[in-house]
Amino acid sequence: MAHKKITVTSVLKNLDAIITCVTLSVCVILVNVNVILRYAIKQPIPGCEEIVTGFFVWTVFIGCAYAHRMHAHLGVDILVNIMPGKLKKVVENVVFFLELAILILVTYISAQYVYHLMFNLSGAWKPALTEVLRFPMWYIAIAVPIGFGLCTIFSIVELLTNKLHLFKGSSNQNGHTPEQGGGAV
Repeated sequence: MAHKKITVTSVLKNLDAIITCVTLSVCVILVNVNVILRYAIKQPIPGCEEIVTGFFVWTVFIGCAYAHRMHAHLGVDILVNIMPGKLKKVVENVVFFLELAILILVTYISAQYVYHLMFNLSGAWKPALTEVLRFPMWYIAIAVPIGFGLCTIFSIVELLTNKLHLFKGSSNQNGHTPEQGGGAV
């Protein structure tokens, strides 16, 4: 099997997958090391739960963006599949635009949440800190608007390429490029 050369472009193109892989690996390693230390020498890593929680938040929301980009989220499309062609297309488009609107809304709301973790009510810089390690909470929470923002961007790209056909792409009959994978399960 031939190995692909790792380039800056390929790393940037797959940064969501790389971040998800690294953060999940750190979670697994830290949890296992912490368990071993807790039972072997009765001394767990101080603040390990906060660290793992932070990395897990990044894993979930950046992983969500990766799954969105790859069209790998589960979907229940049994009713849509039994609809006639034109009605099926209308329902798919309505669901797509509803999803895009919700993504824009949750991106905005989560960005507001992060802002409030960084600044107090008078607008002065006073970041909220975690309980044990006194680490700025916005470092963790910013994964939420980043993840939803990436999902929004991927949906807009989908809109422009496969719905409005403004950009050329090698898409198959499902409207997905070969690298994106299938659709709803």
